[in-house]
Amino acid sequence: MSQALPQRVADIMIRDVLTLRLDQSLHDGNEAMREHKIRHLPVLDAQDRLVGMLNQKVVLREALQITNVYGSKRLSHHLALIPVEEVLSGEVLTLTPETPLAEAGRTLLDNRHGAMPVVDGDGRLVGIVSSVDFVHLAVRLLEADAV
Repeated sequence: MSQALPQRVADIMIRDVLTLRLDQSLHDGNEAMREHKIRHLPVLDAQDRLVGMLNQKVVLREALQITNVYGSKRLSHHLALIPVEEVLSGEVLTLTPETPLAEAGRTLLDNRHGAMPVVDGDGRLVGIVSSVDFVHLAVRLLEADAV
């Protein structure tokens, strides 16, 4: 393998992170996830502080509840009426860029998260790492080992 072996979250995290604001709607989140083919969106407050993560499961749960009550014809309309803030859970687990990859992987597995935001020492969002990033790493390592 010509490159150094990745050791820390910073080595595999995505740095250009798509985010949502607290005042945006579930429709906004759903459209962003659909358009960018992602399943997790960090949510920031007006001061750019990380306050939560919106994931596809939450959007689907809310969409099913809306569909049960109103039907599916105006689903987008009803999703647009729900602020992201209303569906966020209180605590968001984070990683730092210096977190060892093995620890980050265990944290994802132990908490059954598909992705986790990465924050700097001041708590500002600097990236995101997902299970897909770990699969990419595994494939890279397996291909290098086969050479």
